[in-house]
Amino acid sequence: MIHNLSKCLLLTAFAILTFGCEKENLKDADLTNNDWELESIEATQTNEMTEYPNDAPETISIVFSDTSNIIGFNGVCNGGAGTYTLTNSSGGIEISNLITTMVGCNYGEWETYTLQSLHDAYSYEISGNDLIIYSHGDYNLYFTTN
Repeated sequence: MIHNLSKCLLLTAFAILTFGCEKENLKDADLTNNDWELESIEATQTNEMTEYPNDAPETISIVFSDTSNIIGFNGVCNGGAGTYTLTNSSGGIEISNLITTMVGCNYGEWETYTLQSLHDAYSYEISGNDLIIYSHGDYNLYFTTN
């Protein structure tokens, strides 16, 4: 009787674990060929987060090409490009040769934060539709894509 009860409980537990819990099947976005929009920055010294201003006239975005190791940059009032290299299989990245137009405008400091942090980037992490670029500079960059 106890053996049958244990067997029954074991089968019930197995059925609940197997069929009763639905797993979400989330897939991380690809680094390349996505339009990554800046959501916020994190000060590397204090970990203080600052959201990108809602009243900015344009978003700041980056795109990594999958065929030519080119990173494109679209800012509030400037655009440009550079090159990137994936330095290892666990998220290492180097971004260099960033060249942009240099038009002054409101919220231009956000372009400066972004470009300097991209230049000082050493690693990235993707979770779902979110991209974090870690920097040896002043700010880590938080992006999202659709």
